[in-house]
Amino acid sequence: MIVESTNVENMHQSPAFAKPVLPAVVGSQTKYQIVYADPAWDFKGGGIYQDNGRKDRSISSQYKLTKTNDMAKLPIKDITDTDAFLFMWCTDSHLKQGIELMEAWGFRYSTIAFIWVKQYASGSLCSNVGRWTMKNCEIVLLGLKGTPLKYKKAKNIKQLVMAERTGHSVKPDEVRNRISQLCGDLPRIELFARIKTDGWDVFGNEVEGSVNLETSANNGR
Repeated sequence: MIVESTNVENMHQSPAFAKPVLPAVVGSQTKYQIVYADPAWDFKGGGIYQDNGRKDRSISSQYKLTKTNDMAKLPIKDITDTDAFLFMWCTDSHLKQGIELMEAWGFRYSTIAFIWVKQYASGSLCSNVGRWTMKNCEIVLLGLKGTPLKYKKAKNIKQLVMAERTGHSVKPDEVRNRISQLCGDLPRIELFARIKTDGWDVFGNEVEGSVNLETSANNGR
């Protein structure tokens, strides 16, 4: 697995993959201390979703679903600093895989950082069909690497996020904003990003990435 960059020196050997790995940030040897990830979780049968009252659609028609084992091969251990935060979106049906994935990336599960309550533009509650109960929320898991608590900048960041659902899998900007408020101005990257946000490096096949993580997980979002 190779992380590509430019104008950098001093390649080192990745202990996890035994191949050369370049520093994470383009033009720098800085490593990330905040990782924000929205994995392209695999669903049996491709999964279904409902978009603003319209008929059911296949999740796999929106983006290529990616096996957890493939995402686990991303060399996140190599592009993160000794002390780092991981904020990972996870569906409730993927809780086990979510924790396994963060462990593969070198993080230990800590808590649920955010709960997004999905709303329509009118402010009314979104309710999607689920196997057992109707779905109204999505969660962000928090994983820790090393001892990053010393970087915590605020004690008043709320877990509950009430925000409009605009399109399938489009996450509210408010979560990214709260992460920055909680952790401060640390080197940060968004994995499986849809857009480029000021102050963030990005990785994903829907954006011009700041880094290139060479695995089959590139086929995901």
